[in-house]
Amino acid sequence: MDYRSTDPALWTVRPQFGVAGGPDEIALTQEGEERAFSVGAQVRRGPAARALLDLWCARGIGRLSTRLGSRLTPTELGRYDQIVWGYLRELGYVESIPSEPGVHEDGVRLTAAGRAAAYAGIQQQAALLARCRRAAAGP
Repeated sequence: MDYRSTDPALWTVRPQFGVAGGPDEIALTQEGEERAFSVGAQVRRGPAARALLDLWCARGIGRLSTRLGSRLTPTELGRYDQIVWGYLRELGYVESIPSEPGVHEDGVRLTAAGRAAAYAGIQQQAALLARCRRAAAGP
């Protein structure tokens, strides 16, 4: 396989700084991270992929809003609209958490399929980073 064909928009070289400088570091760009995660997780790019990753980073469970007095305030996960969560529910990646009586806070959690999809997305990011490092090293 010719690793030089790796799309340069997916990775970048950035200097690493330390006491005596350091070697350049190969890192994925935001485009590379998003594309790899969505391919691995088999989910649409954009808000759906970001919501799945954010829920994974929240240990698989989270509230979409919190109540402070009579006011509902969206959480970080609540910034994604119900269309995104509905799409992830259709894929079987998330399920709703019933609110506690009198609390009226909604939430979501990853299903087993959602955990597997998010893990596959993260593994795909690692594989792409390894491929980009080989591409940067040359033949």
